[in-house]
Amino acid sequence: MRIIPRLKPLNLNLGARLTLSIGASIILVSIGLFIWLYQLQEKQAMEQVEVQASALLTEMMIIRDWVAEYGDVWTTQPGELYVEGRDGFYRKSPGMVTKEISLLTNSRENFQFHITSLQLKNPENAPDQFELHALLQFEEMPATVSQIELINGERYYRQMIPLVTQASCMECHPGAQIGEIRGGISVLVPMKEVDASLATSRQALVTTASVIVLFMMTLLYWLVRRMVINPLNQLRSAAQAMGEGNYQNTHLLQTGDELQTLSETFNHMAGNLKAYQNSLQNQIQERTRELHAISEIALAVSRSHDLKTVLNEALDHALQASQMDAGIIHLFGANGKLAITIKKGVPEDIANCMITASQGDGCTLWEVGQGVKKINLETTEEHTACVQAGCPAIQRGYRGLVIVPLRSSNRVFGALTLIQKQGAELSPEKTEFISCLGNQLGVAVENSHFQVEVERLAILEERSRIARELHDSLAQTLGWLNLKMDMLMQTLDAGNLPETRAEAYSVQQVVGQACFEVRESIDGLRKHPANGFCNAVSAYTTEFSQRTGLPIQLQMDKDCHLAPLVEVEALRILQEALTNVYKHARARLVHVTIATKEDVVDMSIQDNGNGFNPTTPQGGLHYGLQIMRERAERVDGSFQLQSGSGLGTHIRVSLPRSLESDTAPVLVSARKGSIA
Repeated sequence: MRIIPRLKPLNLNLGARLTLSIGASIILVSIGLFIWLYQLQEKQAMEQVEVQASALLTEMMIIRDWVAEYGDVWTTQPGELYVEGRDGFYRKSPGMVTKEISLLTNSRENFQFHITSLQLKNPENAPDQFELHALLQFEEMPATVSQIELINGERYYRQMIPLVTQASCMECHPGAQIGEIRGGISVLVPMKEVDASLATSRQALVTTASVIVLFMMTLLYWLVRRMVINPLNQLRSAAQAMGEGNYQNTHLLQTGDELQTLSETFNHMAGNLKAYQNSLQNQIQERTRELHAISEIALAVSRSHDLKTVLNEALDHALQASQMDAGIIHLFGANGKLAITIKKGVPEDIANCMITASQGDGCTLWEVGQGVKKINLETTEEHTACVQAGCPAIQRGYRGLVIVPLRSSNRVFGALTLIQKQGAELSPEKTEFISCLGNQLGVAVENSHFQVEVERLAILEERSRIARELHDSLAQTLGWLNLKMDMLMQTLDAGNLPETRAEAYSVQQVVGQACFEVRESIDGLRKHPANGFCNAVSAYTTEFSQRTGLPIQLQMDKDCHLAPLVEVEALRILQEALTNVYKHARARLVHVTIATKEDVVDMSIQDNGNGFNPTTPQGGLHYGLQIMRERAERVDGSFQLQSGSGLGTHIRVSLPRSLESDTAPVLVSARKGSIA
């Protein structure tokens, strides 16, 4: 199927479109008027031709009637037709006179007469097609018949009237009856002059109409340009300038019409837009300051764990963003009293007044749990009893303050109070921002409490784990040494030196093993993946193999980056597994494999030692396996154990590479602090 491209529309300006539209209307009206005038002239010309033909026929009929009234005429010339001749005179009937006059007229004038009938006496008078049609019509109704014919390329007007039989006609037409339509007489009038006149008139009308239309369109275009286009161009220039941000480029039209009103409205709109732009820019700057303050506070919370440092930085940013003059933060303790106070720009007397105030004094600070409080110190209606008694803030010239609760999880941890010396009303946006700051600081305070609690729980957990390890190793060793020392004292008292020497050697071996276990525990507590998990694993396995003499084959991927908490737990599981192999497995070789996938890391520790039955209690080994399982489950991982008597032991651990828990970074920080 062939696609016909669409023509691109012409882009015309307003002046051209108005001129063409109105000009088209003028052209259509002029064409209609021209057609009407031409038709009117043509009608008048036809009426003149018709009147001329009727006059000629009437004149011929008058001559015919005159001849009949005088009983024919006598002439001295016989002519071609006559009724009788007497004494040199010849009598002619009305029909003969009519015939001779028509022949004479046809030879001399532009118009022609012709007498004819359906009952011919003279074959020369035979009717043509038009006359035959008229004669037949006369038999039905004796009325004038006319039409226009084209003869040799020229138009002719033809008209025919009926001839009524009179008494004078009876001599030549015996048997006819008086009043009977015997025939007719026609006249042929040329229309050459009429057509020429109509052509001249038509040309004059076309020329006149063209000149008038051209003049009107030119005048119209000039008027549209002067009265509409030029003022609109000025307004368009001003609009373009406004679009580019220039609201000073205004125009005031002095046209005295609707365009001047539009110009005044446009200038008023430009002024409003300028004011709105300035207001919007101020709001954008203010919102930017507020967002910057919130981001800086969030950064301070993430950067420092010292609550006072965070509150100090947050108060600085809050004052800068809110453009207040001074501020103070109060934190409530467990007993409901003020525990921590941070202030910036607040005089000591005002700070002391807030600190020493109590709920019984009616101080607004103690009503902070009810929500944001905005107080205008210039109006006594809003003052509390404490303020009315003599508030130092009023004496210092402060005019307003806003108190925002530090709220998080439906708990109020304190209050943020901002003071200003100007009495300007705080906007809802600024009030909302200050309230948001209070909520963010409340979250920071709650996180600080959570951090302290997490660190406390982490310390307790590590203490419990160390206690289990000491119980499994050092405590049992010391108990055995105590028994051995009793036996050694008995053999020494008995004077059995060889047996005493053998027992002392055994004690020495156990003490050496105990020292190794203590050093291993200390090294395990100090080791953490500060330089990356891969480096930590490689360094630890190398050192452990050198210290114990146990060969270790290590195979791991290059990309083994994990979340900090996952790295710590994975390293601790590896340490516990290798320690168990050395202490219990009597293995000759250990394979350690670490494979990282898209979302998880798989760690495998396999030895060729004695192995054991996992369903049988193994004493200290049982506690080590439980510790490894708990560490894996703590980070949403899995722990699997395969072992059998004489088959060695295979431990497989699968851990996630990243954690989605929001508390993970806090736990890492707490655990690092406790481990280090």
